[in-house]
Amino acid sequence: MTPAPLSDDPNGRHRDPVTGAVTEEALLHFLDAVLGMAEPVGPQVGMLCLGIDDLDQITARHGTAVRDATLLGIADRMHERIRVQDLVGRVDGGFGICLADIFPAQAVSAAERLLRAIRGHPVPTPIGALRLTCSIGLVLSRGGAEGAPALLDRARALRNAAQRAGGDGLVTSLQAGRP
Repeated sequence: MTPAPLSDDPNGRHRDPVTGAVTEEALLHFLDAVLGMAEPVGPQVGMLCLGIDDLDQITARHGTAVRDATLLGIADRMHERIRVQDLVGRVDGGFGICLADIFPAQAVSAAERLLRAIRGHPVPTPIGALRLTCSIGLVLSRGGAEGAPALLDRARALRNAAQRAGGDGLVTSLQAGRP
């Protein structure tokens, strides 16, 4: 079961103006609601945190128009590849996805598909198509005492670990035996 979607948001205060993804605040609100409905058995709640590798260097070299085109292209890829019950939001300089009602193998497969989709298809920008890679952190939870900010922080930490390991990869709490 997933919470009702965000309203149309006529003032745009819950949406990123560049990508159309929800803001981090709206993503946390959605994640909190999904965690509140999580069951002790069965599917879990996933939080995926995605950073575009070398985005700061792309911005420094080519400017904000290229950065914005890059972000929009990645957001489009993410929206094309998520399920209707999931939600894409802006997190830090990248993105987060709340994966509602998902089994561990499904969550890992979804993250791996995103890695391949970004790596395998250049993003159109004002300076031409750019080949990009990304770093992803993925955590799962059954709700309980862990709130949305803590889950997002864990996903961020794993994304940062993927970036420190050279980028273009996935780090998940499942590798450490933690759900």
